[in-house]
Amino acid sequence: MTKSKPAHSHLVVEQFCGLCDKAHEYWLNYRELFDNNPRSPDLMESIAKDEWIRLSIICHEHSLLQIRKLHDPAVTSGKITLGIDYMLTYGGWSDSVRGDLKMLKTELDGFAYQLQDVRNKILSHNDLATIADEAVLGAFDKDADENYFRALQQFSDIVHDQVVGGPYPFNNLVKNDIAFFLRTIKP
Repeated sequence: MTKSKPAHSHLVVEQFCGLCDKAHEYWLNYRELFDNNPRSPDLMESIAKDEWIRLSIICHEHSLLQIRKLHDPAVTSGKITLGIDYMLTYGGWSDSVRGDLKMLKTELDGFAYQLQDVRNKILSHNDLATIADEAVLGAFDKDADENYFRALQQFSDIVHDQVVGGPYPFNNLVKNDIAFFLRTIKP
């Protein structure tokens, strides 16, 4: 039995994995700078409070948008969109690889679905009813984001291994960058 050859090029796979890594990096940046930062409460009470809040919102919204963009349909308004659906739909994967990717896509889509309204009504558009209601959108269970990125890492690793060879580890060095950045802010 011959192994089927995936349809994606090395370039497309590297670009896709890079997008996944960037989404992870922006999420991790937000998480380390605001959620896991023991100095965050002090900064919220400091003279820099307004900027700290502004920076938090910018980082949070951008990270959510990057996650949600990975879940756009493969074809939107006649245009190809590089994301999870595209990689799965047009990959030419063997049955076993397709099965693994479909299972991971289902898990990933479950989390991303929770971000659909926040993208459509706040991040991409200024939906008047949502703004007037001051609705909270995009909420998810504690650590669901960590589970999402574990599954996204697996998806990226499979795609990369099948086409380029080997895994595509996400960059976790943002933790160091945040630590260095926080050292520059006087206590």
